[in-house]
Amino acid sequence: MAEAVHGAGEYESEYRVVLPGGQARWIAGRGRVEFNGGKPVRMRGVSLDITRRKQAELQAARQRDELAHLSRVALLGELSGSLAHELNQPLGAIVTNAGAALRFLARDAMSREKLREILEDIVAEGRRAGEVIRGIKGMAEKKDSFRQLVSLNDVIIGVIRLTRSDALVHDCTIVSELHPMLPKVEANVVQLQQVFLNLILNAFEASQDVPKAQRQIIIRTERVGDATVLASVSDFGPGLPAEAPERVFDQFYSTKKEGMGIGLCIAESIASAHGGALFTQNAKGGGAQFFFQLPAVNEVDL
Repeated sequence: MAEAVHGAGEYESEYRVVLPGGQARWIAGRGRVEFNGGKPVRMRGVSLDITRRKQAELQAARQRDELAHLSRVALLGELSGSLAHELNQPLGAIVTNAGAALRFLARDAMSREKLREILEDIVAEGRRAGEVIRGIKGMAEKKDSFRQLVSLNDVIIGVIRLTRSDALVHDCTIVSELHPMLPKVEANVVQLQQVFLNLILNAFEASQDVPKAQRQIIIRTERVGDATVLASVSDFGPGLPAEAPERVFDQFYSTKKEGMGIGLCIAESIASAHGGALFTQNAKGGGAQFFFQLPAVNEVDL
C-alpha cells in the first residue's frame, strides 16, 4: 500500500490474519490510489475473504502430490529390470574383487599396492551401488517438495544412467546433446527425474516397431536467452495423434495399450508447478518431440 501511495498507483496482495480464537483466514486485498497534481488524495480498495479458495488449492496440491507419488512408483516398476541390472553390476564387481583378494592372500602373493588397488575398487563400486539405492529410495518416498539449485544436465545424465538397461532391452540408442553452459534451475530433483523418466520410457515404447537403425532417442538441452532453459526428448516412432497432439496431456488418455494415461498429465503439472511448461509436437522427419521449459536462475543475483 505504501508503494501504491508513493507512485505505483495500485496494490494487490494476499495475506493471512489470525482471529482472536486462533483461526486463520486468507484475505485478498487490492486497490487503487487517485492522484491530484502528482499527490495522492484518495485510495479505494476492497478486501475479500478467500479462505475457502485457499483450502481448495491446498487440497488440490495434496491430491496432485499423491498422484505424482503413485506415478513415480509405477515408473519404478517399469524400471525394475534396469535397476536390478544397475545394482548387480557393482555388487558383482565387489564380490569379484573380494574373491581375488582372498586368492592372492591364500598364495601369500598380495602386495600392499595390489591390496590398496582392490580395496579402492571395492569402495568405488560400493558407492556406485549406494547412489543407485539412494536414487530409488528418493523417488519412492513421499516427501514435501524440497527445491534446490540444480543442473538440468546432471538430472538428465542421472536418468540416462538409470535407463541404460531398458535402452538395451528395447535396442534403442540414447544420444545426449547437452549445452555446456546451461544455467541452473530451482527445482525438486525427484520431480524432474520423474518427468524425464516418463518421457524417455515413452520414447522407448514408441520406438519398438520402427527399424533398428531408427531406434534412437535424442535428448537436448539449450538456453533461451538468460531467463529460460529448454530440454527436449525426441524419438523416430509413429508420432502423436495428428488431429490433436496435445491430447496426450489429458488425464486417462493414452496411446499405449496398457497405459494408465496419467504419466504425461502429472509431468505437465510438475512443469507448471515449477513455473515452466511441457509441450509437444510431431517432428518433420517423423516421431514425436517433447519440450520441457523451465525458468533459469541467475546465480549472480542470489
